[in-house]
Amino acid sequence: MPDKIHNYTIKDILRLLEYDFQESGIYIDNRSGLDYNPLKHPYRNNNFTILFVTNGSIDVQLNLIEYHLQASSITIIPPQSVIYFKDFSSDIHFITLSFDKKFAIEHTQHEKSSFTLLAPQSINKLLMTSEQQTTLLSLCTLIHQKNTQKEYFDSYKDAINHLFALFLLELMHISHANNKALKKKVTRKENLTISFIELLQQHFRTEKFIRFYADQLYVSESYLAKVIKEVTGKTMGELIDHAIIIEAQLLLANSTLSIAEIADSLQFNTTSFFGKFFKRNVGCSPRAYRKQL
Repeated sequence: MPDKIHNYTIKDILRLLEYDFQESGIYIDNRSGLDYNPLKHPYRNNNFTILFVTNGSIDVQLNLIEYHLQASSITIIPPQSVIYFKDFSSDIHFITLSFDKKFAIEHTQHEKSSFTLLAPQSINKLLMTSEQQTTLLSLCTLIHQKNTQKEYFDSYKDAINHLFALFLLELMHISHANNKALKKKVTRKENLTISFIELLQQHFRTEKFIRFYADQLYVSESYLAKVIKEVTGKTMGELIDHAIIIEAQLLLANSTLSIAEIADSLQFNTTSFFGKFFKRNVGCSPRAYRKQL
């Protein structure tokens, strides 16, 4: 069977956005007033993404959790996350910084605190003051300038390295100074929810019943269901179905796979059953969804 999913690298995303790749290893995209969303379907990223909202708001689904990102917020999204941009406000302005693991390791290996900031597999959302936002905007502008003016500046990579190091230091300061919630010890219920979502991402294709996840986490089915509903606002069944739908949408974006192959890879007994499940959750058939892409 062909590869199931195309992970989007920085080059893939830049191709969709019709931008040139920058050899420095980091790319900054500055956007406002979007009339068209070129990334209108879920995709799995292959790089770090730092999403910096300066005005308006974005409704985005990161893995299985929906976020409403408002102005003066910055979100760190680790590699292999499933990203689905659902809606942008009319007054949106945001900046994305994208870089791969190699770039991250090279630029944090001498600074343990910076590496810790990028290391977690969970989504990290930070809030900024107006002064902090101004500082980070200035650094983003300078990095972008060095990226696009490299023919006039022999040491542009060195400049970018220093600017990125300063950007991470500012980010660390923001995380410590303005986000007391990040310092709180994660509650047992939150930790259980994180463990469930990690298990779900690994096993949703083959394990669609609550009992499996409860057994793996050594809790009762009723307790796990209660905690998940309390923390996420969704039932376990909704989250399991959601994981399957996201994967189905990713697979449908790969035109080399037939719908029958997709149904089989997601452990549906028949293509017809898969089609009904997809239409009930998305509102259209798998074939119609693929045509939209």
